[in-house]
Amino acid sequence: MATTMSEAAGQLDLGKVIKDLFAVLQRNLVTFLILAAILVGLPGLLSGYLATQPHPQLQFQWSTVLATLLIALGGLILQGTVIYGTITDMNGKRATLGQSLSVGLHTFLPILGIGIVYYIAVVVGCILLIVPGLIIAVIWCMSVPAYVAERPGLMESFGRSAELTRGNRWRIFALFLLFFVALLIVELVLGVFSGVSRVAAGEGISVLQGLVVRPVISVISGLLGSTAAAVLYVELRRIRDGVGPEGLAAISD
Repeated sequence: MATTMSEAAGQLDLGKVIKDLFAVLQRNLVTFLILAAILVGLPGLLSGYLATQPHPQLQFQWSTVLATLLIALGGLILQGTVIYGTITDMNGKRATLGQSLSVGLHTFLPILGIGIVYYIAVVVGCILLIVPGLIIAVIWCMSVPAYVAERPGLMESFGRSAELTRGNRWRIFALFLLFFVALLIVELVLGVFSGVSRVAAGEGISVLQGLVVRPVISVISGLLGSTAAAVLYVELRRIRDGVGPEGLAAISD
């Protein structure tokens, strides 16, 4: 009976994660929105602007690669800032915009290294019949929050993520699916109001799509993804280590 109760206590409650996610966003909406707008919204705006311009195919490819790279780099900094802000918030404190941004910039290079390894592993896994890539994505999804909060070595972050996600990977995968479906719905709704894309005709896309839809989607996905990762990390620490948000106070040091 004790073992059964222990296993039940170790199960991830998706409802709690989602509830905590929106509670954190409500308390920090202005700060997180400003960070997301600067770090991924502006690159998203650039990407959208370039896509609205008539262009030769080769020019379109290079501009798209550049804009995508800027969004990816800004997203990595955003992860550090929002993860710090979320964990600090769940510890009963309030992280300022300056403090959060400082942590994001300070952890950028290590997070970049983690992101490169993570991306390559997932892509290679997806090439091998997709399933291995999804498995790697779930097992290593806590690598960045673990690094920001605990500061292990770069490679140790992956092992730490594997430890934290053990026993709850199907639930985490379900959370991934919910996140994907939510973003898909947002994109479809915004797409309905922005008109039909003209990319296939070589004319770029509509101005509304490029200058509104793309930046908004970049901000929403970056904001939700980073906050959800931090909230999930805190919940997994509670389940696996018996450590609540107050036990993560060292992140403020």
